[in-house]
Amino acid sequence: MKQLLLIAASVLLLSACSKKGDPGTANVIYSKWFKPASYTKDTVFGIWGFKHNQPAPEITQQILDTAAILTFARLEGYNPTVWATGQVGQLPVTVTYMQGGVTNDTWTAQYTPGNLRIRFQNDRNIYTTIANGHSFRYIIIPGARLGRQAPMTYEEVCRKYNIAE
Repeated sequence: MKQLLLIAASVLLLSACSKKGDPGTANVIYSKWFKPASYTKDTVFGIWGFKHNQPAPEITQQILDTAAILTFARLEGYNPTVWATGQVGQLPVTVTYMQGGVTNDTWTAQYTPGNLRIRFQNDRNIYTTIANGHSFRYIIIPGARLGRQAPMTYEEVCRKYNIAE
């Protein structure tokens, strides 16, 4: 009798698991790619920088407290020998190149409720403006615990969560 109940329970359990719906995670939220039209110059600890505040109503306090937010960049304002056309990187990104010596540009993302701030800084304070050919997008993974996972590339994140690139 126990064996019959075990078989019946196994059949019910297996039949309850079926492929329905679209692949990916229903709760994942992602933005379209956006290109900041302008940046505002600022100074933090004596280092010039440029920032852009992108409205992001999906970023709530609850999301900040419980989700993983990933921001990706296509830095196509650079010469393609510095940053390849179509290349995508996850922020923070540091781009190192030669311009009168070794130069480092750092791109970061900061999140507050309703806003994504993209910030650029150059370690040599050599820019008075920056190109507007760069584009960005964010992906919100509610309830995610990414700390112990190996970092994923942009393409891997898109495949895993069924996000159009």
